[in-house]
Amino acid sequence: MITLKAFAAIAFGLAVSGGAVAEPWIGPGDVRLRHDIQMLSDAGLLTGPSLSWPIGWSHVARELAGIDASTLRPGQQAAVERLRALAQREMKAGDIGVSAELAGAVDPTQLRTFEDTPREEGEATLSADWLGARFAWKLSATVVADPDDDQSFRPDGSYVAMSLGNWMLSTGYLDRWWGPGWEGSLILSNNARPLPAISFDRNEPTPFDVPVLRWLGPWRLSTYMGQYESDRDYENPLMWGLRMEFRPHPTLQVGVSRTAQWCGDDRPCDLGTFWDLLVGNDNDQDLSEQPGNQLGGFDVRWSWPGGRVPLALYAQGIGEDEAGFMPSKYLGLFGAEVWGDAAGGSWRAHVEYSDTACDFLNDPPEFGCAYTHGIYTSGYRYRGRVQGHAMDADGESLGVGLLFIERAGHRWDLLARNVKVNRAGVAPGHSLADDPTDVQDVSLTHERAYAWGNITLSLGFSDVDSTGTTVLEDGVRGFVSWRHALR
Repeated sequence: MITLKAFAAIAFGLAVSGGAVAEPWIGPGDVRLRHDIQMLSDAGLLTGPSLSWPIGWSHVARELAGIDASTLRPGQQAAVERLRALAQREMKAGDIGVSAELAGAVDPTQLRTFEDTPREEGEATLSADWLGARFAWKLSATVVADPDDDQSFRPDGSYVAMSLGNWMLSTGYLDRWWGPGWEGSLILSNNARPLPAISFDRNEPTPFDVPVLRWLGPWRLSTYMGQYESDRDYENPLMWGLRMEFRPHPTLQVGVSRTAQWCGDDRPCDLGTFWDLLVGNDNDQDLSEQPGNQLGGFDVRWSWPGGRVPLALYAQGIGEDEAGFMPSKYLGLFGAEVWGDAAGGSWRAHVEYSDTACDFLNDPPEFGCAYTHGIYTSGYRYRGRVQGHAMDADGESLGVGLLFIERAGHRWDLLARNVKVNRAGVAPGHSLADDPTDVQDVSLTHERAYAWGNITLSLGFSDVDSTGTTVLEDGVRGFVSWRHALR
């Protein structure tokens, strides 16, 4: 059987030999870019959904071109200018772009957020991409020092893609972020490295032509099939993901998501098994015959941009089990955002609460349930890190963040969190701690652009109180990174 990695290599070869050209997308990890897009989206200047990443550039760039920036507030004007300049660079067709990045860290954080931070103490990345009207490819090679997963060479970020009408077919190693949270996603985040996957995504979020569905507004759909590593309970299982996101009103966005682990060596992989997984027929069979391990649920974000201080509320609920063909045993995430202008730039503050125990509203919740399974005992993890919220199962987090973007684009980001990890000490295969662990964490990050590259500096401190073994480091930590487009 041809593996997904082999398919990716074949597809890349075909794309290069055919003189590939492509349209790019906006991946997760850039906090400043997300802030700019969300601010313009809440102002009604960008109409597409904005709760899942990557996001296609084409629709964003077209709407940016139609904005009259002279009528906007200073912070919005600066955001439009930054996004237009970035879109012009990212969507330039016909040339091969080359970029480099270096990063060094002391005790890299294990509690990752939306921001793309170093995973290891030393990282060096060289990337090349080719963009055009129908095809796209990118080769990215990262070499890391002392890797936690023993993978010193990483192709993360590489892909080849082809546009098919209003859809994009791609294969590669792409980070994804599904949900409105800034500090985590309960179902799919960039905490773990990206799986090699084949993806099918809707490019333009235009509304349905069918009158009965037009009320859903602009919508996007993304689905993919990825492959796990071989060093697991069942070697090389697959992961299927599906997400639909729609915007029935300019102030309201709704997303529904499903993921499922299935197949693998010595496990059923036929179409009948996938159909049972698709329709949720997986709890009325013997454990050995059940098709897979599924998560599913919804998220919502409502904004009130017309107030003196704009406000948004968001929530995410992800079920770890199924009852009556609907998700059950929910994990929960709630948050609020406010934003505005200051000193010619813009700012955003948020508060976010997350709980990754099943039936989190109960007292006590069900511990030892989330991100694990009776068949796939390696859990909802890839190369040692959970694919959902970074605190893994049975965690509870309360965080407060403040972001300021200067008019020139320089970023200041302050984040303080109180995190309880593996609260009952019974979560199977927990990636961070084998016993209850309390973490008080604060970090300050500054990003600044120069002609010779983009520099990010971060300094943080964690107070870790644990009764057992943990990978969470106590004390001062920090990192510095440099990124530059070489051509």
